[in-house]
Amino acid sequence: MGRGVGQAVTVAMLIGLCVLLPRDSHAFVPGSAPKSLKVCANGPLRNPRPGCAPAALPSTGDPYQDCVRRINQLRRKCQCLPPLTRWKGGERCADKHAKYDGKKGIHGGFNRHICTPQGLAQNECPGWPSADQVVDGCLQAMWDEGPGKRFSKHGHYINMSNPKYRAVACGFAKSADGKVWSVQNFR
Repeated sequence: MGRGVGQAVTVAMLIGLCVLLPRDSHAFVPGSAPKSLKVCANGPLRNPRPGCAPAALPSTGDPYQDCVRRINQLRRKCQCLPPLTRWKGGERCADKHAKYDGKKGIHGGFNRHICTPQGLAQNECPGWPSADQVVDGCLQAMWDEGPGKRFSKHGHYINMSNPKYRAVACGFAKSADGKVWSVQNFR
């Protein structure tokens, strides 16, 4: 292979690599790291960053996955907390809670133990226009309740940021009026 052809192939390969890397990648800057990694290098922050409201990630088309991703995005970007795993084994019960609550009222299914496994704590988004708005708006609103110790005022944030919880199951159901009810069961 001639020198000119070899250089052209090398340049094409590098251009291809650049296309695959995210725009904020620091892969070609020695000794650098994304700002978010530096901030979280010492582990969880004592309190969330004030006014932290990252734009929701693009939808995957799976509201259950999007819900878990959004909770983890808020945990990581706003307080450097480790991610929760998606608790697929709890999603069927979470769906039942959402459906029941759309008829009977907030936390009705969880408080009456209508199914198992239901987890240790629950957050709820009652009567939202769509699953996407639950993921983007309701989860942000719950995060915005914190920090604070009084559960009656900060309970949603407390559940979302609790270091004892390792997993979350999101559930969704449409009520008779077409509104989306969603629960997030933590364990």
